[in-house]
Amino acid sequence: MKIKVLQWNVWFRERAENLLQIMKKYDPDIICCQEITLGSWFNDKRDVAKFIAQELWYNYFYSKAHKYEYPFTPKWETNFWWNAIFTRFQIKDSFDFALINPDDSPDHPYERRTCAVAKIQIWKTFLTITTAHKSYSSRFSEDQDKIDETEKLVNFFKKNENIIFTWDLNLTPGTKSIKMIESELQNCWPDYNQPTWTTKPFSFMGFEENELNRRLDYVFASKNFKVISSEIISTDFSDHLPILVELEIE
Repeated sequence: MKIKVLQWNVWFRERAENLLQIMKKYDPDIICCQEITLGSWFNDKRDVAKFIAQELWYNYFYSKAHKYEYPFTPKWETNFWWNAIFTRFQIKDSFDFALINPDDSPDHPYERRTCAVAKIQIWKTFLTITTAHKSYSSRFSEDQDKIDETEKLVNFFKKNENIIFTWDLNLTPGTKSIKMIESELQNCWPDYNQPTWTTKPFSFMGFEENELNRRLDYVFASKNFKVISSEIISTDFSDHLPILVELEIE
């Protein structure tokens, strides 16, 4: 059984119609996204997850993560960023769990980081699809919050099987967090030296970047999967490049 998986941090400013162009062109079986919005004026305050699912005729599940209000948004706006999973297959169960909560971490006052989980059925096989967007630290340094988040993910992986895990790690390769994930799951490529960020100028918390020279996005899977192919897709949409992976499981 072969399946195609698309991982993409879609950027909260990107128009939903542009995202659909890529999704329809590559026609993946499973799509995992970060920064899907609800209530943002960049997308006419639409429920972007619902819009994409309806346009693709896919099932979906979203995990409400960040909640942005003034001063991070205009005074008249409250919007949410979600982690979302879309699939043409039946979702048998779905839930999320917190990686970080603002009350637990004063260094991240506006963030609620979550892992979205959708258990899907393909014929007689059940897959555990998971996606997450880890906390931000300046220049993508690996602080204790990130290590704590990874420990929660690893504990979940140890209790489940047939896992496909995608994420915007907000960390570059070679970090402790990636090595922790690799102890349970296999990297589905492309090679870590291929960048996925940034295609747009970035400026936040005193850090600026204007070049596509960092790898922040990854796809992992249980070791019983075979990686058939993988590629980083070139596009002008979003500030991250999507990753397309084809996997096989017997």
